[in-house]
Amino acid sequence: MWSLPDINRMNAEASSEKSKLERAVRTGFLNRRKLRCEWHDHDTPSRCEGELRHYLWRDIFSPDPKGIVSLCEHHDGYYGSPTEGYFTCTDCGELYAENYTWELYYANTDDGQVCLPCYAERIIADEERWIQLTDANIEALSFEQVRKAPHCIGVKMPLPKGIRFVDNAEFDSMDGHSISGSGVAGLRQTLLQLKAEGVPKALLILDAAYQFAVSVGVYAPANEAA
Repeated sequence: MWSLPDINRMNAEASSEKSKLERAVRTGFLNRRKLRCEWHDHDTPSRCEGELRHYLWRDIFSPDPKGIVSLCEHHDGYYGSPTEGYFTCTDCGELYAENYTWELYYANTDDGQVCLPCYAERIIADEERWIQLTDANIEALSFEQVRKAPHCIGVKMPLPKGIRFVDNAEFDSMDGHSISGSGVAGLRQTLLQLKAEGVPKALLILDAAYQFAVSVGVYAPANEAA
């Protein structure tokens, strides 16, 4: 597992290494070394066999590939999609790392696992997910509604297009008690402030999942007045 402060460094390295990784997928060689199956040294009861296949993998923090997963025909898909620690996004078709810390980088949907950036696009496009900012809707906001906020933004993940961050509240992930941001009452106050500014709607998004806490943020349409 990598620590989150390494994300910027990894993004910079990935940008500079992109062409090298793409070439390695075509040639089967990286840094003059022949690629081999990920399970070559770990799955002794099963022998690697068949065609060697190479997959670029990414994470949710940048569009550039971060590395390569190589699998023989025998192991390709045997341990998962296509192997442990990774998943294939149903929407964009790219291979992603599942997580670096406690936070998963996908959402389970009816049609498969979707990376958080693609899931955010689904959420933003779904009008039923938005809270129309009327006095009645804001007053009715409850913890039950807050706890159902979709997890579609990860810690330090680039903000999806079409929305802007307004404010957040943090809750204990075990019992839901307020840690910061004045809890549900604080979220209601933020929604009232947006309404007063003329913003017609807002989204609640679980935008960070830690070991013992979660953050629920209020997001407004990016083209609305700040």
